Amino acid sequence: MLTDSFRRYADFVVRRRAYVIGLIAIVTVLLCSRLMNLQVDMDQDTWIPQSHPYVQTTKALEQVFGGRNFMMIGIVPKQGDIYQASVLAKVQRIQESIENLPEALRQNVMSIAAKKVKDIKADDSGLVVKQVMDHVPQTAEEMAALRIAIDSNPFYINSLVSPDSRAVAVIADFKVDTSKPSYAALHAEIKEILDKERDGTVDIYTAGLPVDFATFESHMMQMPIFLGAALLIIMVIQYWSFKSLQGMLLPIMTAVLSVLWALGFMGLIGVHMDGMNTTTPILIMSVAAGHAIQILKRYYEEYQRIHASSTHLTDREVNHRAVIESVAKVGPVMTIAAAIAAITFFTLSTSEVSVARHFGVFAASGVVAALLLEMTLIPAIRSLLRPPSTRESEAEQKQTGLDTVLTKLANGLTDGHAPLILLFAFLLVGVIAVGATRITIDNSLRAYSRPDSEVRIHDRELNNRFGGTNTIYFLVEGDKPDSLKDPKVLGAMASLQDFLAAQPNVGKTQSIVDLVKRINRAMHGDAADQSLIPPDNALIAQYLLLYSMSGDPQDFDSYVDNDYRRAAIWVFLKTDSTSYAEELHKKAETLIQEKFPSGVKVRMGGSLPQTIAGNQALTTGKSKNIGQMVLVVFALSALVLRSLVGGLFVTMPLLLVILANFGVMGWLGIPLDMGTISTAAMAIGIGADYELYLLFRFREELGRTGNIAEATRQSLVSSGKAVLYVALSIAAGYSFLLLSGFAFYSRLAVMVMATMIVSSFVAIIFLRAMMIIFKPKFIFGPERSVLVTEQLAEPKGAK
Repeated sequence: MLTDSFRRYADFVVRRRAYVIGLIAIVTVLLCSRLMNLQVDMDQDTWIPQSHPYVQTTKALEQVFGGRNFMMIGIVPKQGDIYQASVLAKVQRIQESIENLPEALRQNVMSIAAKKVKDIKADDSGLVVKQVMDHVPQTAEEMAALRIAIDSNPFYINSLVSPDSRAVAVIADFKVDTSKPSYAALHAEIKEILDKERDGTVDIYTAGLPVDFATFESHMMQMPIFLGAALLIIMVIQYWSFKSLQGMLLPIMTAVLSVLWALGFMGLIGVHMDGMNTTTPILIMSVAAGHAIQILKRYYEEYQRIHASSTHLTDREVNHRAVIESVAKVGPVMTIAAAIAAITFFTLSTSEVSVARHFGVFAASGVVAALLLEMTLIPAIRSLLRPPSTRESEAEQKQTGLDTVLTKLANGLTDGHAPLILLFAFLLVGVIAVGATRITIDNSLRAYSRPDSEVRIHDRELNNRFGGTNTIYFLVEGDKPDSLKDPKVLGAMASLQDFLAAQPNVGKTQSIVDLVKRINRAMHGDAADQSLIPPDNALIAQYLLLYSMSGDPQDFDSYVDNDYRRAAIWVFLKTDSTSYAEELHKKAETLIQEKFPSGVKVRMGGSLPQTIAGNQALTTGKSKNIGQMVLVVFALSALVLRSLVGGLFVTMPLLLVILANFGVMGWLGIPLDMGTISTAAMAIGIGADYELYLLFRFREELGRTGNIAEATRQSLVSSGKAVLYVALSIAAGYSFLLLSGFAFYSRLAVMVMATMIVSSFVAIIFLRAMMIIFKPKFIFGPERSVLVTEQLAEPKGAK
């Protein structure tokens, strides 16, 4: 049957091993030649669903106003306030240098040195609009005039100048080339500009999305170091498992080649590396090494058995037969388990978010590569190597503490304690799963960095001094040109700004409304009580015309379009929490519905809302994907086990693992975000392997011995031990990410480690107890009730 087919296949591989190894070498060279096509991709669009309303609004905002890659640069004198010629000269040079960057959106690069930052006054001749600082003041009189100009235009306070005048800011916006999106390159250009201005007289701070993404990118570039560390720890585990260099090197060779094949395949199909996929090579390497453990563990078993029963064979002949038998026995379940894992990962390719699709393709291709190599390279090379020495065989077969624990567990399961063990396992997983009620859905790029990191320190400094280092935008759209000159629309915008400004973590709002109010005040003798919106359209239009005659119509480009049909309200936030921004939008929606006239639409967009969209898509989308993956596992498991009950036996433990996965997040205070949600997919794709290996091995041992206790013991100390080594390999491989100092990776490491612990626990204890209690026909056969009753009724130690 299936075993015989794999036996014939393994015999062919062993006989044609030179050709097999040569073919693998050719494929490896071809795929490695595509590695140069890989590039790090920090394009925001890969993280977000393009159809989401927030994303659509952001696209519209970007087309008209920019506002997607907001950044704040703060210059803080170490002595005195900003009104020093040396400090203002730095502001001017930074302004000019940033404007000249090819990625800069010039109309959104603002500081008190910008040409579009104007002092609005009025005299007998009418409105007078002048650049706030067209040159660096050199005299006390010029410096005093600059101070008056800034203080009389509150529009610039808390955005460009701190309220206490102890800090001054340059606000910039950038457009990154999506063909080669690199925030690290942009950040390096900005840093070069700022480093020229750093000296003993000022501190310079930076914050904003370009800084956050550049930090993320720099940590991505460190991943090869952690991959190397993971490789070393997996090698240690392999050596511990087999007690021989051969047993260590073969799985490691398979693991490394699996990663290279998967990366080469990604390069071949033109998929870039993004933040979520940088850790996937560790997953592939760990899974490949883990599968290799299964087949090599079986090889050593078969070698001992054949060597003992066939004394007329030479060691070389025993070696070849052991290779063939190990593939024949493990090959079917390995192929089935890998196919199910690959298919479940491939289901993620239906996600609307590119990073999720890329993760699914990458992980699935890695699993397929591992399977192909394990079913070809391992038997081919293992048959070429010398047979294990007596010392190696004895060391590998030697009883260990883990064997003792697994044997005691097997005895407990078959001594009538299975219901108690199942209850204990269920309660333990249940207590962990309760933590899911505490879980929060949030995403914060800044929170990925340590509190004592430069990113967080700079962000705190700037948030303490200015309105906020994060922005969201409300896009106001009228139904006809000049809609934004309507006092009712401007009044509604003012109400929205007042409401937003009163919310916690909102430090500043800006819009065309503020400029209209400032013009009205200037035209009324600068009276404080005249910071009002004029009562009719004609007067508003006249004021704007007067401004254009004295100033520059392009001064308003960041706030309103040329035909006054669309306007942007800038909202400066002191947090980049997506849950906070989403809650703020919900609160604002009620006021928007009440205040804005019919025909005027108001939508929220910007980089932070885009992150909300990505988080929503990845969390809700992954929930659907998880459902799809569970159904796929159930269908395929039921098919290969030829039993619907068998499908349930595989999927029910996975559901518990998923619940526990979310429970661990809740208890540890880890939010559900773009990184942690992927661990649920890992739990399904990898957890199914554990269940299948154990079910197949138990069924095989039961058929061979006819004894439940012996089958339980043998399956646990063989496949059960291998499952623990697999889980340990994956958990240990990811553990080095805890040292990264980057929360995106450290949270992922914690969740993967927890998932592997829970998955192996559920497979070895929960699943075993279920089999003993429910006696499924697909395992025990049609005489299951009699078999179980008789054997479990035997006195302990009876033959």
